Amino acid sequence: MSSTSSVRRVAAVAAGVLLAVGLGACSSDGDKAASSTTAVLSFEPVPSEATRLGVCTSITIDQMTGLLGDDVVASLPSSITEGGGAVTGESCSWDAKGEGSGASRSVHVEARDFADDTDGLAQRYEDLRAGTTGATDLPGVGDAAFSAETDDTTVVQIRTGHYLLTASSRGAGGEAPVTAGELGMVLAATMGKLP
Repeated sequence: MSSTSSVRRVAAVAAGVLLAVGLGACSSDGDKAASSTTAVLSFEPVPSEATRLGVCTSITIDQMTGLLGDDVVASLPSSITEGGGAVTGESCSWDAKGEGSGASRSVHVEARDFADDTDGLAQRYEDLRAGTTGATDLPGVGDAAFSAETDDTTVVQIRTGHYLLTASSRGAGGEAPVTAGELGMVLAATMGKLP
């Protein structure tokens, strides 16, 4: 795939996500003081299998600080294995403490590569959609997509090519989760990184 078509694909998906969830534009609070971001330093090696799709490495701590607030802690990416232990994807997450006791917000992203198992991918997507209360289709996003939101949880699932992309957010202690539109933008930005 050429870089021009990758850019067009990402732009089209991003536009679709914005339209599908009704997010007109992102804004910031001009009164909010500039945040200080502290990245967590880790000397643990990241297994190459945990980043082979490029999804986790394409999301920056600055992007997550913009979504979650100050003091974002990133977990090391991990590989997703199926059946006989074959690596099929990667998983990553970010957490931020909120104001007050037990207050926090988090984002979790997964990318799974179904390779030639298109029937398995279609079935997995349909099972997830059927099992998600309040699932709302996102027409024009990937090959198929849906989102769902509750007071404390948001999820976006996108089936594109032979991949299943998932972004979820959780809020606790009075903190709201990240919106479906914001999660969709995170996934749209990662789609151009897929091999």
